Amino acid sequence: MSSDRLRVDSDHTLFRDMKNGAIVNSNQKEYDKFMEVSRKKYREKMEIKNLQDDVEGMKSDIQEIKSLLLSIAKNEL
Repeated sequence: MSSDRLRVDSDHTLFRDMKNGAIVNSNQKEYDKFMEVSRKKYREKMEIKNLQDDVEGMKSDIQEIKSLLLSIAKNEL
């Protein structure tokens, strides 16, 4: 172990970076698991955003159709 990292007493896979004070996890499996969860959350967030955009688009389309129908109904009276 280099002098710029200090092992954390409570967990043997954690080190403190003495240059910036960050806690670093040296367990690759845990890192991979964290990254997969992070990617999954991002995909879910983007899916929700896309669905919200779709709903907003449909609301706009419905409003336009409603306006056109009202316009047609007024002209026929």
